[in-house]
Amino acid sequence: MTSSYEGHKFNGNADAAKLSHVPTHPDTLEVKFQSGNYNSYAVAKRAFSKGDVIGTFAAATYTDTVRYSSVQVATNKHIELNSDFLYLNHSCDPSVNFDVSSGTQPSEYVAIANKDIAEGDILTFCTLHSNTTVYPSTEWEMQQPFDCTCGAKQCLGRIRGAKFLTEEELKPYFINGHIKHLKSVQ
Repeated sequence: MTSSYEGHKFNGNADAAKLSHVPTHPDTLEVKFQSGNYNSYAVAKRAFSKGDVIGTFAAATYTDTVRYSSVQVATNKHIELNSDFLYLNHSCDPSVNFDVSSGTQPSEYVAIANKDIAEGDILTFCTLHSNTTVYPSTEWEMQQPFDCTCGAKQCLGRIRGAKFLTEEELKPYFINGHIKHLKSVQ
């Protein structure tokens, strides 16, 4: 499957990305483009209760290129989201989990509310967990580590991937099966 979504090709440059942007989940989230690199974000277009499915990754495609925008879905597999889920930013106290243990194909992977979300809330995920963003949930070793500034009480500081966290540090988070497996053989 190919996709015409190109958000990841702009490497966080909102001014370039918004020129060709077509919303992929217009009923559930909205991208707020901000000037500068990696400053854009997504907000909820409606309320969600904890556990609600916010959307699927039906447009996602497998990629051999590991980059800031790819999500690890298995020990040696990554996907490009090819959707506005790309704009969920990292938080150590995420509002959304990317569950890639829910199936074997990208169309079966889902974004789930990790807590109650109000309309207009900024949507975040933990790159430890599962994007995106995001990351003990989905990412073993990140291609583009960063210093977190989320301000959450449980902020992990430097975000490099689950490989660099202790079992104790991972306990509070939703962790996908491939990360659990990699931790067990580390």
